[in-house]
Amino acid sequence: MEFKTIILEKKGPIAVLTLNRPQSLNAVNEQMANELVTAVQDVADDDTVRVLIIKGAGRAFCAGGDFDYEKVRKGEIAIEDLKVWPEIEKQVKKGKIPPKPQKYVILGLQNLDKPTIAVVHGFAAGLGWDIASACDIRIGSPAARFTIGFTTAGVPPDSGGAWLLPRLIGVGKALEYIFTGDTCDAQEAHRIGLLNRLVPAEQLEEETMKLAEKIARGSPIAFRLSKLLVYKGLEMDLDTAICFAMACVNIATASEDFKEAVKSFAEKKMPVFKDR
Repeated sequence: MEFKTIILEKKGPIAVLTLNRPQSLNAVNEQMANELVTAVQDVADDDTVRVLIIKGAGRAFCAGGDFDYEKVRKGEIAIEDLKVWPEIEKQVKKGKIPPKPQKYVILGLQNLDKPTIAVVHGFAAGLGWDIASACDIRIGSPAARFTIGFTTAGVPPDSGGAWLLPRLIGVGKALEYIFTGDTCDAQEAHRIGLLNRLVPAEQLEEETMKLAEKIARGSPIAFRLSKLLVYKGLEMDLDTAICFAMACVNIATASEDFKEAVKSFAEKKMPVFKDR
């Protein structure tokens, strides 16, 4: 499929998804929302992809939903007639909750059985913050900025932020940002664990690729089961989680990749995992 608002590149085992509306700070319009659905599913279906990187073109990661305030300011449209994603609003009115983008982008990233890395080099607001939060790892530059955006617009977070943020930074901090709408700068984001790594802007791409390549050399089976254990484990008691972990270990030890790891360890060499 030819995309108009995003770029999906595959570099060996690494897929790079770029939000590509820099003139709008990569704000997500309806077309981008639907293209993201397709791209995430494409990565999920491609067995050659082992790691997904998500980044933004230009000077922002993603400014959230694309509210066309310019048309309101110019008087071209009345505020009560402003529709951000008209077709998606129709889905909600028909009871399709969550609508397609949230279900297949936010949930799709969270459920993707491959490691995901968000690269935040600038502004991430609203849905942009949620997309970054739905990834497994976040790496940023000193210019990274996060803001909820929703409550300052008079609405609660609607794309997973109220579920994702407390699990990343704790309930108190999550509610502080939700209630105040304050901006979280890169240093604070790194301090509270929102950013896994904070690196100089000129090293951001290089460091991200190093991390992605290191992960891509690992066992897809082990990563797949580990993600399942971590995210499903958030909803389990410890006893159930340990039983679940033992079942996952039994699956992994029956694989060729496990045998390759044991053999390589004995021979003091790096294993070559084949995802089988």
